[in-house]
Amino acid sequence: MSFNVLVLPRLFDEIPAELKENIKSAIKDLNNPYPGSGGNKKEIKGTGDSAYRLRVGSYRIFYRIDKNKKKVYVFDILTAEQAHKKYGRM
Repeated sequence: MSFNVLVLPRLFDEIPAELKENIKSAIKDLNNPYPGSGGNKKEIKGTGDSAYRLRVGSYRIFYRIDKNKKKVYVFDILTAEQAHKKYGRM
């Protein structure tokens, strides 16, 4: 089951150039977005909607899955420190 992955280009504005390609490559792998399908994916508990995070080195990629439309929406890309400040420990 393959999903289309949608990302706002502005999410890459704060990422150092030397890390962008690594993060973009990890995002491409979200065409199979569920935990256990490769990568360091985890469902975030305690959210009203199901949300997930993918760990890529010191960065965290946050996304939601729309099963019916077969789309993955990446809504945030942050360092681990920024993620803990914004969302708390997960």
